[in-house]
Amino acid sequence: MAQQQKSSLAEIPEDPTIVLFGDQSSGKSSVLKRLTGGLPLTGIRTLSIVEIHLLQAEEPLRKISLRYIEDENHQPLSPREVEFAIITEFDEEEIEEKLCEAQRYIKNPSISDVQNTRLPPDSDELAFTKNAVCVTISGPDQIYSLSIIDLPGVVRNDESYENFALSLIKEYTKKETTILMPVFQATSGIDTQCAYRLAREADPTGQRTVGVLTKMDRIVDYPNDDEKHLELATLVKGQGEHKLVNGTYVIRNPTNSENYVDPDELEKETIRALKQLRIWRDIPHDRYGLQFLTIKLSELHRNLRERSLI
Repeated sequence: MAQQQKSSLAEIPEDPTIVLFGDQSSGKSSVLKRLTGGLPLTGIRTLSIVEIHLLQAEEPLRKISLRYIEDENHQPLSPREVEFAIITEFDEEEIEEKLCEAQRYIKNPSISDVQNTRLPPDSDELAFTKNAVCVTISGPDQIYSLSIIDLPGVVRNDESYENFALSLIKEYTKKETTILMPVFQATSGIDTQCAYRLAREADPTGQRTVGVLTKMDRIVDYPNDDEKHLELATLVKGQGEHKLVNGTYVIRNPTNSENYVDPDELEKETIRALKQLRIWRDIPHDRYGLQFLTIKLSELHRNLRERSLI
């Protein structure tokens, strides 16, 4: 896992905070899994805040903790963090199971002893919460310190949950020290997704925003849909109606049936197929793939740090 993390994030300096947001099922968790070098997050639904902290340390440690800032009535609490699980072996099924349990415990904040109290079988005290699941991965092999925050996806068929998710995104993205990563899925129109609007509201100049475009493997099979391909290619180039000055990066994540396939090879296949299409031939090569995305994240972090020192 450490080697995978080095190859994907070695270009990022210390201490950046990256915030991922977008519609539910946009592929945020899959992007996060690849950014963290394989942490199994795709089997869980991001219905709460998930924070990943990668830290330099002498001793290796993988742990899951719960951070509580509100009670079962959504009233503020004095912030407290509770250790939930220590991961001794990198077993994907075990980690996914623990993360799912952790998400339920933070939605039942009246449980004070999470180690010895069973979860209620049917329902939770809170349908949604600002409490967070925190995952810490540290050790001597970590060549950087990094925080990545995956916010709940926006769901349009539940007004109360949608309002909660939108307010949470606005709260996190307004901080000038964050790097905004709106995640767009190629299978839906850009106008119908919340990510672009929220990014522009929080960062009007776009200087700390970089977009991610997922699920292009589902679009490449429709080469004659020029209108769709033109919309997406224009987004990737950082032009047109949905312009982002830092552009948007095409990322190909494995599907559930491809969990044991090398994600880098899958990405290369999709990129090769895209480049066969006329509309995509003039897209700069550095807008494709996780490697170039991490380089851009490094650049954005340096810019933010320099601005903070002025």
